[in-house]
Amino acid sequence: MGHFGHDHDGHEGHGGHTHQHTHTGEDGQTYTHTHQHTHGGDHNHDHSGVQAVAVLQYMLEHNIHHAKELSDMASQFEGEARHQLLHAVESFDQANGYLSGALEELKKQRQ
Repeated sequence: MGHFGHDHDGHEGHGGHTHQHTHTGEDGQTYTHTHQHTHGGDHNHDHSGVQAVAVLQYMLEHNIHHAKELSDMASQFEGEARHQLLHAVESFDQANGYLSGALEELKKQRQ
C-alpha cells in the first residue's frame, strides 16, 4: 500500500508482509483489502496536513475493525486464550484513543 507518495512495493525483504481481509461497510457492500506493511528501513515522509489526517483516519478505522474481529474471536474461547485476546482488544482500544486525540488536534490545527 502506498501513502504520502511512497509505494511500499518490493519492501518485503526489509521485514514487510502483506495481508488481506474482507469487511462489510456501512452501505452493506463487502470490501476486500490487501495491505502491505514494512518494518524497518528508512521511512521519510512529510506526515503533516491533509495526507496525515487521511492516513490516521484510515489507521483508526482499520484498528477498530481488527479490535472487533479480536473481540468476536475471544467470545469463542475460554480461559487464558480468551483473557489474552481481550487484553489485545484493550490495547487496540487504547491506541484508538490516542489516534482519535491526534486526529482531533490535527483537524483543529487545519481550521
